[in-house]
Amino acid sequence: MKVLDTDFARSFIRMCNDGWTFGWHEANGGNASYRMRPEEVTEVRSGFRTRPWVSMDTEVPTLAGEFFMITAAGSHFRNVAHDPKRTLGIIEIDRTGTCWRECWGFRDGAHPTSELASHLINHEVRKAATQGKSRVIYHCHPAKLAAMTCVVPHDSAVFTRTLWAQLAECALICKEGVEVISWEVPGSVDLAIESAKAMEHTPVVVWPHHGLFVSAETMDDAFGIAHTVEKAAEIFCTARACGMPYTSKIADVELVSFSREYGLELARRNVYAKPYLEDPRLDAAFGKEPSREQRPSAKPEETPVNIPGAFRFPSVEPEAPSGAVPEVASEAVPGAVAEVPVETQAEAHPQPSEGWEPPVEASRVPVPVVPAPERPAQPERSQAEQLRQSVPEVQPMPRPELQPERFDRFAPPMQAAVPQHPVQPEPLSRPLPSEQPARPELLAQPVQSERPAQSEQPAEQPVYHFYPKPRDHRAR
Repeated sequence: MKVLDTDFARSFIRMCNDGWTFGWHEANGGNASYRMRPEEVTEVRSGFRTRPWVSMDTEVPTLAGEFFMITAAGSHFRNVAHDPKRTLGIIEIDRTGTCWRECWGFRDGAHPTSELASHLINHEVRKAATQGKSRVIYHCHPAKLAAMTCVVPHDSAVFTRTLWAQLAECALICKEGVEVISWEVPGSVDLAIESAKAMEHTPVVVWPHHGLFVSAETMDDAFGIAHTVEKAAEIFCTARACGMPYTSKIADVELVSFSREYGLELARRNVYAKPYLEDPRLDAAFGKEPSREQRPSAKPEETPVNIPGAFRFPSVEPEAPSGAVPEVASEAVPGAVAEVPVETQAEAHPQPSEGWEPPVEASRVPVPVVPAPERPAQPERSQAEQLRQSVPEVQPMPRPELQPERFDRFAPPMQAAVPQHPVQPEPLSRPLPSEQPARPELLAQPVQSERPAQSEQPAEQPVYHFYPKPRDHRAR
């Protein structure tokens, strides 16, 4: 049986093509691998070829004798569906787990992806963690997830809780959470080792400023995990782009009830981690008071300025009537009124001097009333007349004077072609025909016309035959 006719090869090609359709594989970015089953190897072994063994930089003893379908280095995912024999290939691991060789594909001198070490090491880890169920590793470059690594701290618990707070489906699909590792050189052994440490706890690893590394049992599961994580990251980036504070999220209690409803075993460190929101105002919106360092400093009270003519609200405390004695509460008996000395009363209410007159309040100054002038009575007009007079008369707009058009803007002005003084005719070098002497020998000869002689009979006129116009039967 041919390799391209098998179900695993078709699913592998479809996963690669869907990733390119979603925009996760720019140029030659991304790679994927699949650990084949023994029965699948038996179906296509007849089409394998024998090539020399190539040593690896790492050892994977638990993968000895395994066969892998893997993408070629430098291949574009957009070409996987059109030319799979060049962009894909099948390799075999030797019995020691230190060498590999080509068995199918890799046409025109192609070879496996540069991140072969990362794939094999993580295949070994996930095979042990899932008792051999995990068979697919998919690496892609989602744009929104890469943007999220630029603003969210690289803390696995915070990163996971932030994704779960955006989309409930993300907690259902990625129940183990995601692991965020430090940035490493793509294709290096250090990147493979760091990813393998994270793969011991979760099948989803985020490479900051790089992409996503996913492990699953089937191709559909691997692509579904990557799609769900990218959608949660897209919701996060879209909400931040709105420029408005968060007013809602999936709370811890709701997440716990959600996990009980679906029988999920969510890690406690991910459930109760604080999602990254960055703005202290959002904590108050969720019922949490911000810390003292995050609280905004209180502004000093502004002294009211007395602006002339400005409106001011009346004082809350009523003013004491004139002549009243201020009450001072006694310290011995609560509510008692102490006696005020005479000197204090004199200072509080000084006596007016001689010749003093009380000022006249502005509201009591008499204002002369001037009657309004009477309008002359106007004759009654009809409604049509009133409407006609209310509409202003439309004045015709002045018509601009038309300027003569010049059809040739590049021609010189007409005045330059007309001479300013009359031109005298030049004398002729030979006399005019009227001034030449007559020659009698020429006058005696008859004048012969250059035209041929025409017959006296009239020319035959053409005969025109008129036939009736054919009837159009379609015009009925």
